Amino acid sequence: MGGAEYLLIGYLLGPRVSGLLGTAQVQDLTPIVSLALGWMGMLLGSYFRLPVLALVRGAHLQVAFAEALVTFALAFGALLPLFYYVAGSPWHDAAVQAVTLASVAVLSSPAAVDELGRRSGLRPPILPVVQLTARVDALVGVVAFGLILAVYHQGEVASTVRAPTATEWAVINLAVGIASGILFHLFLGPRPDADHPEGSSRLFVALAGAIVVASGASYYLNFSPIYTTLVLGFILANSGSAHRDVERLLRSTERPVYLALLVFAGASWSPGSPDLLVIAPVFVLIRLGARLLGGRYAGRTVAPPDLRTRGLGRALLSQGGLAVALALNYTQVRPDLNPKLVLTATLLSVLLFEIVAAREANAVVAAADAAGAMEPPGLDGGPDAMERPA
Repeated sequence: MGGAEYLLIGYLLGPRVSGLLGTAQVQDLTPIVSLALGWMGMLLGSYFRLPVLALVRGAHLQVAFAEALVTFALAFGALLPLFYYVAGSPWHDAAVQAVTLASVAVLSSPAAVDELGRRSGLRPPILPVVQLTARVDALVGVVAFGLILAVYHQGEVASTVRAPTATEWAVINLAVGIASGILFHLFLGPRPDADHPEGSSRLFVALAGAIVVASGASYYLNFSPIYTTLVLGFILANSGSAHRDVERLLRSTERPVYLALLVFAGASWSPGSPDLLVIAPVFVLIRLGARLLGGRYAGRTVAPPDLRTRGLGRALLSQGGLAVALALNYTQVRPDLNPKLVLTATLLSVLLFEIVAAREANAVVAAADAAGAMEPPGLDGGPDAMERPA
């Protein structure tokens, strides 16, 4: 997904240029942004259907989780001392910022590879691994971000109530998503006829209502609505009969939601402290190094012989809308911890990697195509497999 022009449009409309969207107007758009953030989280959660995942090769899952966890660990290990020594944050504040940007770093969008898979009748065995890995990357990033906001919770409770511990906040955060998923499942009822306008409208209203409720509860408790709706989407994908209609609706609206987030991010952006701007380009380099090393470890050490590739990280450079969503979520929930810096680093990373992501992904898959045997599409965790009925 591109979108630099939409980011520029948002900046031109924002309070620092034309003022058509002043600071107050940008603040008033928070409920719409909350809905968009929840939309992205629910879309991610809808991919993980247990009946489909049970059919995925164990080697594919091992490669995907190894790449995601190693990439996250490497990025976090480099960012934590950066925020502590360069930004001068205390260790717990440095941990929050480092986990946030490490979550952004591990995120990967499968859009470029998915498009390549749709255009090709046959594909190399590495293609479904890349598609699955991109979604596991997003899962690890969203979960880590949601947990760090819960563990280092920002907010107060009534003086007559004992303040929950970090573990209890994490459980409460998970419970909000589970409760929202159960309520939405009951509200949705029997599968609507999504091909009929009335059924499609009912599904859209029900989906938007569920996301608004879940996101609103998360914002009220200073949690991440992306993490909450991820749990909501996962529950919906594994219960009821409308999961395919819901996923189709979410995927059809992913692009406009992403572009709306870019416009809002552009209107909200400001450079922040000049002393800390050096962290933004350093973050891009950290993300590149962590991505390549994590991909090399998973592709050369963890992968079985028929799936080994040293270029796995190069195929996962694109970050997509979830990275922008996480950064915006951070600026709203933790405005006390360098929100402008986190947003600047994220937007710079997203825009720079989008320039080369599609070309690098195509090169990796083409090299695997030339080197290995071919297999028919729709197997082992790709988007076709995710859409198969149970």
